[in-house]
Amino acid sequence: MKGAYYTLEAGISAFIVISIFALLFLTTPTNPEVQRANIKNDAYKALDVLNSQGSLKTNALNNNATAIKTDLAKFLSATLSNDVTLYNRTFVNVSSSFNAKATDTIAVSYFIAGNDGNYTPREIRAYVWGFQ
Repeated sequence: MKGAYYTLEAGISAFIVISIFALLFLTTPTNPEVQRANIKNDAYKALDVLNSQGSLKTNALNNNATAIKTDLAKFLSATLSNDVTLYNRTFVNVSSSFNAKATDTIAVSYFIAGNDGNYTPREIRAYVWGFQ
């Protein structure tokens, strides 16, 4: 009788171990935070590329958020929407204000100092939404 209990115990423990491995390795991991982090990184890199091209600084100093928004959309997926607001050195909004169009929105800030010899800092705040 003792051997039957050991066999039953070994069978139950093998079932538990196999079940745990099946749950861990057979299901595909989904992590929406990774997607959000990638989108945020892409938006920041897009602003950095626009800055290196010179168009970001020019448009920001001219308070042209619409042009920045259009340029930014070229770097993002077609399924994503974006909006841009600009703030001056005292963090006063110098462009149209952003109204959240989705409950799940990513915000990326990018700072520029201004032109050579002219300290006119701007914060470019890009909002991205429309991801799943």
